[in-house]
Amino acid sequence: MRITSLLADSQVQLLMPPAVRYRCVIFLLLLVSWGVVAASLWDGWGAMALLNWVGVVFGGITGIMVSLPRSWQPWRLAELGWDERHIYLLNGNKDEALALPRSQLVALERERRVGHDGQWLDFSLDLQLSEEQLAAAMALLDLKAGELHLVSPSVYRFGFKRAWHGRRMLAQRLSNLQAA
Repeated sequence: MRITSLLADSQVQLLMPPAVRYRCVIFLLLLVSWGVVAASLWDGWGAMALLNWVGVVFGGITGIMVSLPRSWQPWRLAELGWDERHIYLLNGNKDEALALPRSQLVALERERRVGHDGQWLDFSLDLQLSEEQLAAAMALLDLKAGELHLVSPSVYRFGFKRAWHGRRMLAQRLSNLQAA
């Protein structure tokens, strides 16, 4: 399943960066990167020094990467989506989603925790998965067997670190997930 097909459905909620703020940040990155290129060229007009070349190369690479249309899509950074019947695990880089029935949601932990690799997790889901669903989720999220947290038999904890919202907004969005 594709994330772009989920975007067309108004019932699906995706936990992704707020579009206006995200695009403002991307626009500022674009201005700064091309500004660095222009300033480096202006400063090195007579004779380009090493610092000028560094500004041109790295500013240009950053400017090109930010200029690509895929950089302007906030859904590419989404990790989780849901509607009344399903929970969707997402991989924006691949534009793929895995639909799991809502009945497989065992628990929603909204406390911030430290994950197994030392990163802060904003929230986590405990999902009851069959072997096939677990293999599909691991392939989608590019996880290895050692990166999974087994809560109880066939119940696995998935942590999410890129919530993109403040604590109150995140609590409000997740209450919609927990309520239904």
